[in-house]
Amino acid sequence: MSAIKPRVLVVEDDENIAALLLEMLSGAGYDAEHFSDANAALDWLKNNEVNLVLSDIGLPGISGIQFCDLIRNTPHIASLPIIMITALKDEANKVTALHKGADDYVVKPFSKNELMARIEALLRRSRHDGAILRVLQSGGLELNLDTGAVSMDKGTLHLLPKEYALLAMFLTHKDRISSWETIRDNVWGLETIATRDTIKVTIHRLKSKLGEYGACIEPVPGVGYRWAEKLLP
Repeated sequence: MSAIKPRVLVVEDDENIAALLLEMLSGAGYDAEHFSDANAALDWLKNNEVNLVLSDIGLPGISGIQFCDLIRNTPHIASLPIIMITALKDEANKVTALHKGADDYVVKPFSKNELMARIEALLRRSRHDGAILRVLQSGGLELNLDTGAVSMDKGTLHLLPKEYALLAMFLTHKDRISSWETIRDNVWGLETIATRDTIKVTIHRLKSKLGEYGACIEPVPGVGYRWAEKLLP
């Protein structure tokens, strides 16, 4: 383990379990931040860096599965390793959590050794894979999450903030359908009212700026949009 302690975000509303998790992590040499609800955790996460997220599924407000989905649709944190913890043992919840982007799944009651082994294995894999992807690419289109620069076939592309956020979301989840609600929440924010007409106009403007690449933003009738790699020029 490096000199800098790995940092884990714990999202758990049961105070006893949260205290146990924080004690386990501290004893293993990790720094940990704790929130009891996912909305507060997501707000904090957008402005702070962690190495891994450890979240319960049965949370007040938005569920742990919804929380996982929101992380996966927020470009600069989309690649964070996520382990879900739950008392639910049925196969459906496990499949749903993994489908929404969870990297691993642990059922309560869990052993300390098993959980720490899973955390360490996932962190090793993340370091090997590069953890958070900083440059998003599709064909000759590149978006740099660090600098905010966007280039198309080596030429600079100037986008407005909402256009940039839309493109980053699409390139983060190529070929994955983003619903109207997902687009609204991740580009306009949970507290902002954005109608479908607002979203359509912004997407139309982005498609125009992307030229031939605009065809990759494919409408999915009745659902939303996706970035279709098969339509690359």
